[in-house]
Amino acid sequence: MTDSPPGLRKSYDLVASDYAAEYRHEMGKKPFDRRMLDWLAEKVGGRGIVCDLGCGPGQVAGYLHGRGVRTCGVDLSDEMVRQARRLHPEIPFEQADMRAMSELPDASWGGIAAFYSLIHVPRADIPGALRELLRGLVPGGVLLAAFHIGSETIHRDEWWGKEISIDFAFFETSEMKSWLVEAGFRLDEVIERDPYPEVEYPSRRAYVFASKES
Repeated sequence: MTDSPPGLRKSYDLVASDYAAEYRHEMGKKPFDRRMLDWLAEKVGGRGIVCDLGCGPGQVAGYLHGRGVRTCGVDLSDEMVRQARRLHPEIPFEQADMRAMSELPDASWGGIAAFYSLIHVPRADIPGALRELLRGLVPGGVLLAAFHIGSETIHRDEWWGKEISIDFAFFETSEMKSWLVEAGFRLDEVIERDPYPEVEYPSRRAYVFASKES
């Protein structure tokens, strides 16, 4: 399967080291995100491993691991996976496209943290990607999806002085809820927050908890 959109994998390979330097300590600046991940860990309980999907340099997986959660990470970018392994050698990280994880057996994970990873999937492909995530969860497993709220798509062709091509899609909370239901998830909770000033891009954020029927 090709990148979504074309060039995404190469672009993140190019900026992986800069991205890791910038965001490796991100979780320390976002108490609300930490609270949401704590809640995810509580919901998953003993159901199994929690996957940091679209893990980048592994900051989410690292936080969960530090809380005693069994975790792993998956990212489209080989270089991001290399950064994650360097920063968190105690956690397994693998390269894969979330839309078609051919090496992933059914019911592999107790939970999934998809923090700003769905934002790179074209809208038409979102239901299929969510069905793939559902397949990867055990019965009763929990997905936590975080994304920017809105309807726009922002394109970047330069980042840290590197020539790239990355689209960042914003989603309305209502459309994400519809996609999740279409994919077969049960909606549990939906929470929104304002951005942290001077810490992150100034967009309103949504956190959606959804689960696989037992």
